[in-house]
Amino acid sequence: MSTITTPSPETASPLKRLISGHPLLAFFVIAFAGYWIVMLPLVLAQNALGLLPYTVPPVGPSGQLPLSYYFVGALGAIAGPTLASFVVTAITTGTKGVRQLLRRYMLWRVGVHWYLLVLVGLPLIQLAVASVFLGIAPLTAFVQQWPLFFTTFLPNVLLIGVTTQIWEEGGWSGYAVPALQQRFGAWRACLVLGPLWAVWHLPFFLVPGVISATKVDAITLIVQMAFLIIGAIPIRMIMTWIFNNTKGSILIAILFHSAMDASNVASPYIRHVLSASQLNGYGLGNLLFLLVAAIVLLIFTKGRLSYKQDRNAQLREEPQPAEIPQANIER
Repeated sequence: MSTITTPSPETASPLKRLISGHPLLAFFVIAFAGYWIVMLPLVLAQNALGLLPYTVPPVGPSGQLPLSYYFVGALGAIAGPTLASFVVTAITTGTKGVRQLLRRYMLWRVGVHWYLLVLVGLPLIQLAVASVFLGIAPLTAFVQQWPLFFTTFLPNVLLIGVTTQIWEEGGWSGYAVPALQQRFGAWRACLVLGPLWAVWHLPFFLVPGVISATKVDAITLIVQMAFLIIGAIPIRMIMTWIFNNTKGSILIAILFHSAMDASNVASPYIRHVLSASQLNGYGLGNLLFLLVAAIVLLIFTKGRLSYKQDRNAQLREEPQPAEIPQANIER
């Protein structure tokens, strides 16, 4: 004869009760606090905000970040979105929810066309749209320098994926997207997550060389953050549409986010393919692509972005029976 006592909310710690009662708020608090705290050494350096007596290495002339930036960024993403995702998932849905979250990291059987869209279609479409401002020069440069796609772009996707986006999207796509969609629906979820995701990057904008060669002044910071927020909403809409069509695969979200970073205006690949005089036109084309793609998706999916409530519910296990007060069970 043994006695099994199941835990109840009354026996849980105040912190667990707080997280269980406000899981989305708890997720974003942990995601922001963890990342910003880890990024403080870079932000407070002498050549950044100037509050501590040391300097951080500058970004290379080709836009390549020093390895130390990848290390700190990865650590910040682990302490931020990844930690938030696993903590809130464990507290609200138990071990079954954590196992489901881990399985979605390796969810790769989603159709080869999604890999082609993310890894090949994305950079090609961006260069094609940039032709609106630059003529056929971007596409011509891509054809003439096609080996760079394999020697620079894809390796950069891999580097960004394993050092940063595996930790970022483990949070955003691991917990935030399904939770926000369950509460607000697809397009409203993007309106919530997009600006928060953009502001989450604020510490990185204060690091010298990323946005400006010197310390970032207030006006530059406000303008850059405004553009990031404007771009973040359609990015999250495109990503959410892909997310909903790939069974909530965190792997595909990692690849898409990494490909976006590897093909942005500051990436080594684009700076090799395009001349300095073409970068502004490419940046405008990139923003145009995001806005048009998001609008098209909203129209053709009627705002649902392929969201299906029953499928989304499968990504988030229901609270465990152990969370429901019960009398002792004897057997």
